[in-house]
Amino acid sequence: MPDPDILFCVGATKAGTTWLYRYLHDHPDCALPAVKEAHYWDTFDADVRGRQVDAFVLRLEELRALRAEAAASGKGWQVDNVERRMADMTGLIAAVEGDRAGDRPYLEWLTGNRGSAQVYADMTPNYATLPDETLARMVALSPATKFVFLIRDPLDRLWSHIRMQARRQRQSHEVYEKKANNILYRILNRGQETHILERGDYPGIIRKLRRVVPEERLLILFTENMMRQEGLSQLCSFLGIEALTPAITQPVHQGPEVVMLDKLRPRALKLLNEHYEWVARNVGPLPQNWQDNRARMTA
Repeated sequence: MPDPDILFCVGATKAGTTWLYRYLHDHPDCALPAVKEAHYWDTFDADVRGRQVDAFVLRLEELRALRAEAAASGKGWQVDNVERRMADMTGLIAAVEGDRAGDRPYLEWLTGNRGSAQVYADMTPNYATLPDETLARMVALSPATKFVFLIRDPLDRLWSHIRMQARRQRQSHEVYEKKANNILYRILNRGQETHILERGDYPGIIRKLRRVVPEERLLILFTENMMRQEGLSQLCSFLGIEALTPAITQPVHQGPEVVMLDKLRPRALKLLNEHYEWVARNVGPLPQNWQDNRARMTA
């Protein structure tokens, strides 16, 4: 078997990785596991690995319950679908828990039993936080390994990430909108929730990726362009697959709309100004919504 084409989509968080996963999952030239985020490369630390395996095991139990419910309802097609997801999860748990020397179990999980495909992919945004040496190990996994890093308007990405955090942390007595703005306040005034900013540190992440990944094997793509034909064609050309019309044209996992407080918006833009400026200088012309938000900083 020739060396497989491996794609790592390394983020950014809340920048369209789920949309891209679904597009490639449905593409006839691609073979993606039923588990979007494998978390193999960010779980070499034993404690982190243990917590991730626990989360996978919990999800596996949920799938077992879903299979039983589908079987009881006579939904054979759903049973088959859930069993495929369970098989992928079981195989991933074995790879994450198993021998990491040479990464062969992971590669077999990612590419094995999926038929002949042009691209196999692992779409884990947290990989953007990995150190150089781990990224270099990923590059070496196959001579055809490629990386995509999606970049969304910095303010839109930040606010989307904050809203996701607020949904996950909100207690029953808390108001969602207030909690989201409180998180932003803590970021701006107390230097807290630093992981939210780290996931959108475009200058730092892109510098690192360009330092480690060969130029011809790295694509930095504006999320806003990816969902238009020109950007989709650029992506598919990079992957060597046909550019097909997507079945989904809107972003995935959009949270409920929450208004950012007017008094916080200018400060958030100021905090992100370096990102707008750096991307404009080092990546390419900014999409219109980037330009609009950038203009508000000087309005």
